[in-house]
Amino acid sequence: MTAPFFFAILDLMVTLNHIGIASNGEQLEKLFKLLNITRGVTESVPEQGVDVHFFNLAGGAPHLELLKIQDPEGTIAQFIKKRGPGIHHLSFQVDSGKLDDISARLKTEGFKLIYETPKLGAQNMRVNFIHPATAGGVLIELMEGMV
Repeated sequence: MTAPFFFAILDLMVTLNHIGIASNGEQLEKLFKLLNITRGVTESVPEQGVDVHFFNLAGGAPHLELLKIQDPEGTIAQFIKKRGPGIHHLSFQVDSGKLDDISARLKTEGFKLIYETPKLGAQNMRVNFIHPATAGGVLIELMEGMV
């Protein structure tokens, strides 16, 4: 499988890091426990109005990121009000130091980004999102470790 053209010309390594799932209850967490999917890191991301709970699959990444509402007016609360609980985004990790370059290239290619510049997200990662209107209906998160 080859990378899309705009990734290839930047000599970029991209891996699926996690699948973000918006949740407003305990059912999914109960299901993960029954399936022996272990809970890993949990942290608060106040800027996005959520608590994030990472669940580890056997063999490592990708992980499942359970997004629980912290702020009833936050982005995840609004997502659940509009669409109900479920898959919120796919998150791809890019090489450290490449997020700004790929963001600029995506804008040049006509993709709409949620943030003008990357922001701090969970696990001390810099993140930006590609708007679903320009990504085939899927919210895509791009993330990189702090340089």
